[in-house]
Amino acid sequence: MKCMKKKIWIGASVAILLLLMLMVGMALYQKEMKVAAASVVFDGEPYHVHFSSPIDKQSIQQGKVYVVDEKGNKVDADISLSDSRRTLTIKGLNEGKYILHIDRKPVEFQVIKKLESVKSVEELKRYFQAVLAMYEQDIGRERGIVVEEKASDSSSSGHSTINNQVEGIDEGDIVITDGDYIYTIVEQTVKIVDAQNPKNLRYISTIQLEQNSYPQLLLKEGDYLILLLDEFVQNKGNAKGFYMGHSFTKAAIYDVKDASKPKLVKEFGQEGYMNGVRQYNGVLYMISNYSPNFWKLEEQDVELRPHIIDGKKVALLEIENISIIPGTLEPSYTIISAIDLNQLTSKKVNTKGYLGSTSTLYMSPNALYLTAFDVKEAVPIERNTITLDTDVSIVQRRFNDQKTKIYKMLINGTSIEFAATASVKGHVLNQFSMDEHNGYFRIATTEGFASGKQANSKNHLFIFDETLKQVGEVSNLAKGERIYSVRYMGDKAYIVTFRETDPLFVIDTSKPSNPKVLGELKIPGFSNYLHPLGENHLIGIGYAAEQRMDSWSKEPITVTTGIKISLFDVSNLSKPKELDSVVVGGRGTYSEAEHNHKAFFRNEALNYYGFPVVLYEEDKKDELHYKGIGALVYEITPERGIQLKGDLVTPAKADELYEDWNSAILRLVYVDNALFTVSPKEVKSYDIKTFQPLGQVKISK
Repeated sequence: MKCMKKKIWIGASVAILLLLMLMVGMALYQKEMKVAAASVVFDGEPYHVHFSSPIDKQSIQQGKVYVVDEKGNKVDADISLSDSRRTLTIKGLNEGKYILHIDRKPVEFQVIKKLESVKSVEELKRYFQAVLAMYEQDIGRERGIVVEEKASDSSSSGHSTINNQVEGIDEGDIVITDGDYIYTIVEQTVKIVDAQNPKNLRYISTIQLEQNSYPQLLLKEGDYLILLLDEFVQNKGNAKGFYMGHSFTKAAIYDVKDASKPKLVKEFGQEGYMNGVRQYNGVLYMISNYSPNFWKLEEQDVELRPHIIDGKKVALLEIENISIIPGTLEPSYTIISAIDLNQLTSKKVNTKGYLGSTSTLYMSPNALYLTAFDVKEAVPIERNTITLDTDVSIVQRRFNDQKTKIYKMLINGTSIEFAATASVKGHVLNQFSMDEHNGYFRIATTEGFASGKQANSKNHLFIFDETLKQVGEVSNLAKGERIYSVRYMGDKAYIVTFRETDPLFVIDTSKPSNPKVLGELKIPGFSNYLHPLGENHLIGIGYAAEQRMDSWSKEPITVTTGIKISLFDVSNLSKPKELDSVVVGGRGTYSEAEHNHKAFFRNEALNYYGFPVVLYEEDKKDELHYKGIGALVYEITPERGIQLKGDLVTPAKADELYEDWNSAILRLVYVDNALFTVSPKEVKSYDIKTFQPLGQVKISK
């Protein structure tokens, strides 16, 4: 009996031990490493697999990590591990289907040569589940908080045109004119003013938008006025005061043949926030970014497809129009729509969704280029752990690891076809960082950290062929500085960097495989925007700068003062020089043209260039004082330099401490011999030669 009891006790002990072992095993399995990876990658591109915790290097060396083809045969592959040991990179695979074996987590993926559509909703769901796994573990990823390029010849049309980056490709603006009428966005309306008689301006009509619609840009094509807007559509059945719904980017097209009675003829849109819009050869291209509520996948069913709108009809984007950009693991779509404005009634909108978030947009007559942040191996920083004492070097390494993805879409009318992808070191400043010339794509980037004592930034220019294969580069420009402006003129690239002085680099790209820095100019201040003036000169608009002693750190710092207008002579490419410069106002002076090229006024026939401005001055106690609001127009020529022609600034009143934004000039436009200033409350006209007032009309209270 005792023996029986002993056996029972031993048996129970073993059972308990086995149960404990099983529980520990289950706990270990539940806490095991998570894996996140894209399902496809382009032929020739590296394939990345991300892990929630570091993996053992020896597992690769001992052959425990390997790749097999779809028949189960091991294949030769170049497998490497990042310094953080949380990202595995695989290279050297040909087109086909593969399985990566690592521990008990096989990863299926495919190497392709051509982008294909998503096959099913389930495939789409698996993609977002992989994204969710990566985000839950905070795997080292970071979000980023041919026509010759020249100034558009606005003189040939007798009226202002939008200051577009590429001639013939319209970008839209908040104020436009067709030579007869001025169209202006004011809050949730579009105001239309008859400008045919500058001495008798007439406010003739208003397009009133719905409560949740916010106009962003205007374009004109023939008799059509195209209004681009953001619109919020609230879900039905929401509790009062609780807003849940969908944000859309929409195009509302009005017939304004009779501008006093605009008629809505077509309306369409796509889910997401507006990235940009372009109009070329009668075709409108609209780009938005959209991210579904993928983080709710583990709790409930989530609609992962974006919605589209045609008139009042709302539908989901067809699954065959959705593609996963190879190598990406992004929770966002880039949605592109195209419509032929000459066949509005007979042609439907062509809309495509690409899984892969994008930020900056550049378009040539042949292609659409989009960029995206691409930080694959950034140094991990745990959530909610960044403090004032955090080692700056950790943050710097985040910047150092940043890369930019480039996506190229071929365009032909309303046809949109994904063509290629590439990656470069660093990040782009804006759309002017990019350019296409003679079939080659050029892009300028800043890599690294460009602030403080530990600044380690450097700047690059990369050149790619039509397949986005890199063919040349200029690297490591202006260490410790960052790019402030870029402009391409034919075979030449002009790059402005800044930290204490403004180096203007002149780069020859006539041999794409061997671009060279030809010259460099260092002057105080910097240019935020460069505008071509003929073939041998550039206009720069930016800020003057000076060295001061910081009262807190007791160390010298660089501060900006007034707006600086520069005229650069680049006729001798090896010795660029500043022919003339003018500084407007003091510290605190501001113009929208500093960050928005569309606010820069041009009339090439008269050599006029100008911008809206808000003037401030600084006293001896470093206090800022408001001085006036309005606009300035200059005549700029190589022979005479920079000459003030029109001072349209209204001085501040004695009791005014700050500017009245309702009086701020949004844009300057011209029609024939009249100049017009447009503010949210009125339009004024002036003689374009004498700048004497001709008329005015109120458009809002």
